[in-house]
Amino acid sequence: MNTGKVVRDAPDELFVGRVRESERLLECTEKVRAGDSWLAVIEGEAGIGKTALVRRFTATLDDFTVLWAVGDPSEADLRSGVIGQLTRRVDAQLLRRFPLLAEEPPAGAAPHAIGGQLLLLLGALQASGRPVAVVVDDVQWADRLSVQALGFALRRLWADRVLTVLVTRPDAEGSAGTLDRLLRSSDRAVKLELGGLGDSEVGRLARGLVDGRLAPGLIERLYVHTQGHPLYVRTVLAEVPAGALRGGVLERWPVPRSLQVGIRAQLDRLPKESRDLLEALAVLDARVPLSTAGRLAGLTDPARALGPALAAGLALWWPMEEQSPVALVHALQRDAVYAALTPERRRVLHAGASAVVSTAAGWAHRVAAATATDSRLAGELERSGADEATAGRNALAATRLLWASSLSGDLADRERRLLGACAQSLLTMQPAWSAKLRQQVEDCSPGPLRGCVLGILDMMAGQFPSAEAHLTRAWREALSAPLADSVAVLAGTFLANITLWHGRGAETVEIARRTLAIGGLDATTTDFTRAVLATGRLWDQGPRAALKDLSHLPADSSAVRNDSLDTLATRGVLRLFLGRLSAARADLRVVAQRDRQGAGSKLSPLTLSLLSVVQYLSGEWDESESTADQALVVADTNDQLFGDAAARFAAVCVRAGRGEWDSVQQHIDSLTHLARTLGASTEIVYAALAGATLAQARADFPAMLRSLRPLLDSPPDLLDNTPGPPDNAAGPPGAPPESEAGGIRLRYKPFWLWQQSLLVEALTGTGQLDSAELALRDLREVFDGTGYLRVVTAGLAGQLAVAQGRPRDALVIYQQTLAALAGADGDADAAPFHRARLEHAYGRLLLATGSASRRDAATWLNTAHGRFSALRAAPFVRRCDADLAASGLTAPDDAPSHLLSLTERELSVAYVIAGGRTNQEAAAELYVSQKTVEYHLSHIYAKLGISSRRHLAVALRAREAGG
Repeated sequence: MNTGKVVRDAPDELFVGRVRESERLLECTEKVRAGDSWLAVIEGEAGIGKTALVRRFTATLDDFTVLWAVGDPSEADLRSGVIGQLTRRVDAQLLRRFPLLAEEPPAGAAPHAIGGQLLLLLGALQASGRPVAVVVDDVQWADRLSVQALGFALRRLWADRVLTVLVTRPDAEGSAGTLDRLLRSSDRAVKLELGGLGDSEVGRLARGLVDGRLAPGLIERLYVHTQGHPLYVRTVLAEVPAGALRGGVLERWPVPRSLQVGIRAQLDRLPKESRDLLEALAVLDARVPLSTAGRLAGLTDPARALGPALAAGLALWWPMEEQSPVALVHALQRDAVYAALTPERRRVLHAGASAVVSTAAGWAHRVAAATATDSRLAGELERSGADEATAGRNALAATRLLWASSLSGDLADRERRLLGACAQSLLTMQPAWSAKLRQQVEDCSPGPLRGCVLGILDMMAGQFPSAEAHLTRAWREALSAPLADSVAVLAGTFLANITLWHGRGAETVEIARRTLAIGGLDATTTDFTRAVLATGRLWDQGPRAALKDLSHLPADSSAVRNDSLDTLATRGVLRLFLGRLSAARADLRVVAQRDRQGAGSKLSPLTLSLLSVVQYLSGEWDESESTADQALVVADTNDQLFGDAAARFAAVCVRAGRGEWDSVQQHIDSLTHLARTLGASTEIVYAALAGATLAQARADFPAMLRSLRPLLDSPPDLLDNTPGPPDNAAGPPGAPPESEAGGIRLRYKPFWLWQQSLLVEALTGTGQLDSAELALRDLREVFDGTGYLRVVTAGLAGQLAVAQGRPRDALVIYQQTLAALAGADGDADAAPFHRARLEHAYGRLLLATGSASRRDAATWLNTAHGRFSALRAAPFVRRCDADLAASGLTAPDDAPSHLLSLTERELSVAYVIAGGRTNQEAAAELYVSQKTVEYHLSHIYAKLGISSRRHLAVALRAREAGG
């Protein structure tokens, strides 16, 4: 059939306009070639020409390795689907080096673990000398795991030649938040918003598509009616007969009221066999072999049917590829073709499609082909959903169960499957999908699963009272059933989160205990529930009592199995709270390492944050800052509030010690906002500790006390020098005492020793000496005399003795403690920062009392100065300088602060490499690419004038030793 059109080029071969956008993309390209990574986000409505722009642009990247993926709404539930597309054409031997990319990642693999391996792959691809371009079209339909992993990788591209192009729509829901955060967090990002073509560009497009002279007024009329929408313009030109385009008939030709109407009219003009082929492609909704589409359409010669569809600009064909795949050009065209199908034609095609696609893809076609309830198919879908849930593919399980619900004739089956679908979706921690079904959930018959789903929805919406009421009722009802099942576990897990969030440890212990008693839990769920129980015990009785709940773990952290990582992480946290830094670091490092490999602890965001705190207390400030930076990116990548407060507190510790006031204040402001918004005990503790740590670095004792007020049971007006009551009953062994210190008592058990030490220092510094003495006594009652806190406690006792007018007692305390620390430089529990504070206080007191020569006093001050300088603890260095200057002394010129001029990132790389890691191992540990490690290592060698890793280790040891 002759349509009467004269079309010279296929739709993807003619490109007009977009000059400014193309120039911006080329600018990004040149910057990438020069050594920087760049992100370009291209936004525009459907059919506006985003894909055409990107394809034309990437065709110019001859010197790049291009990785390409396209988001697909039918694959939005497919975990890591877009990442799989990006890596599909990577050399198989190379890809095998990155197991989380080579195969479907394990169910528990965290986004940052997959993103970390993507970084390593990008580094390996750059080893050839070629930059890399990563392009994701229709990112609004990408699966959440891929978007999170890609977002994590983009934030860790430090010194890579990588250009990332993300194409999206302005009304995108799933990826909008991630893209906005990426754009805000980078100064190497650009956003291009595509609108319609200009009138002159519409003219160029029309003249490029139509042979001969166009009728007067055609371009203006096209522009007015289409607003320059490229696909709309093409559709109109494809529909209007050639004579109308060249003569004056166009003025009487009705321009389609909408793009969809135009596409349908265009379809009507095609031969029947071409329409049949396009209808089959619309139902398949994917790029498929021509033979597959032809078989579904019932065509003996699909190639003949394809010709008119290609000429009409409705189909694409890749004849040089294996199996000669075909597809519809644009999703809008697919929607128009699909919408034009009669219900019966749609049913027949979907039924046929289920037989020509994979089993996984066939489910959707079988559901679409169903025109009534189908108990058999619903049962199959329910079983398939259960299998997906067991494999950890919760989003896919939710979709299958929702389909099963829609096909269920029995009310009880329909409601059970609907509620199961919502429960599976909520396990992804993304409530939007289930929130749209809330009214249907509320219409279900009362029962434990209904209450559980409503409770989780309320919890994720921040409505904690109603959430707790729903979950408590659901949990109790499920437990009272003859056979408690997964509903009791699910309700108990989320209920325990609420009680923990609000610091109600005893209730958490009981919920976890009864959940474990249900029995039949898989190993990972059992381990997580044990971790919850121990954490509840921590809030109720303190870390020493909580450690007894984890006695099943082997002493050697490396011997712990992957299904016990949650309890191992919890043990590391408890050891930190007790001041046992070496043991805490061993536990947390194993969890972090396994997490990078994809083992997937649920506590991985918290693990990195508190590992950073351990490194801070151990004097590994550069490593701590690097780990805190990783923790912040991980918390942001997970797109959940859980873990954010701990990461921000970790970032505050070193930065406060180094006097980075503006950065610290930003984190404290965020922590304060979190604490006020959520009202959660955990956030309150982190916010208060962060504020007190900043005040400590500034030597502002009134501010320290103000920061600690949210942690105190006593109202603020009792924070004065008032006598305290006698001791009352003590708690369990090792728990913080219940006695009050001058009317002041801490409320929370986590970080109690740290809280109490800051309280003693603040009270001493503000002159509330009786209260400080009682608080120090309480600290000593709980402290077991080991770990870094022996240094802290000695410093506090000395400060209090000086404030009480007992300088000789203070000198004895300092002398004995420093003598005991002699030769402990390599011991993490020696706490270089707190040791330097002790040495500073001792040297200053020697000068003030004249108890030793100026030279001896200066020796201690210079030793402290050296340790502070090695840590780059600028506020403390300045105070040392001031004390030296007041006595006519100065720090030596060869202080370690003059030895290294490495940046924070260079120091991160230096310490990992000096620890014996290869470049690949260092990149994996730091969550960067090998290219980044090599780049920074070359700068490190140049700055230090060295040429080997051995020399680097020597230089860093000298720096730490103060020489």
